Amino acid sequence: MSRGRHDWVVLDSEEAHAQVVGDFVVEGVRAGECVLLTGLGTREPRLWARLRRAGVVPQTWEPSATTAVRVVPPDPARLPGYVTGALAEGYPGVRFSGALSAGANPFEEVVTELAAQVPLTVLCPYFRHLLAPGQTASLASAHDHEVDATALYDDGTFRLTRTPGGLRLAGELDSGNADALRAVLRATPRGDGRPATWDVADLRFLDVGAADSLVAAAAGPPGLVLLGASRLTSRLVRLLIARHPGRSVQLPEADGSGSAR
Repeated sequence: MSRGRHDWVVLDSEEAHAQVVGDFVVEGVRAGECVLLTGLGTREPRLWARLRRAGVVPQTWEPSATTAVRVVPPDPARLPGYVTGALAEGYPGVRFSGALSAGANPFEEVVTELAAQVPLTVLCPYFRHLLAPGQTASLASAHDHEVDATALYDDGTFRLTRTPGGLRLAGELDSGNADALRAVLRATPRGDGRPATWDVADLRFLDVGAADSLVAAAAGPPGLVLLGASRLTSRLVRLLIARHPGRSVQLPEADGSGSAR
């Protein structure tokens, strides 16, 4: 049986947790793996919403002992049973993550041993503000790889990251958050003759003022592409684009109706 992988990540906000751990879970589900999560607490609803937006679970989905994504007790001694049980069900691999406390986390030793024996992929998330002095060095030596969760902007409510195709906007963005609006516009590339591309699938809220400012500033030639826009975001952008002649916004995944100009 193949060996697994034991990675870690340092997070700066709850929005970062939802995005990074959410990506880890989505990747596992799409690969046909079983995903085990622990210690989420009040983070569960946000993460489940993330999975629904990604389309990997139904809108009415809730985790159970038989779903691909499962919540397990925060008891390291019981984790090996859940991992071997999932593999016995026929899953080609298992993933484990959640929300781990700072300090000497009792899960670390258990998952290190498991990942050396079975196809278990682990992502240990730690919040930067909870790390003890010197703990980063010890975590680096105890893991296979550190996942880069660097953001261009993250104030805990709105998070902006760069992707291979453009920018990714997540969280909530309103017109009162001038720093966030400026960060988006500063990071939007220009000059290559192609439309700027923003992934907005994880943008849960966008008010009229913010949408208007962004369309006015970012949708000039050669235009702007919004990937994964919700129906509400799509409708708002279509209403606003008429205010700005010469601006173009493409919404290829919003509702199948093409572009707004």
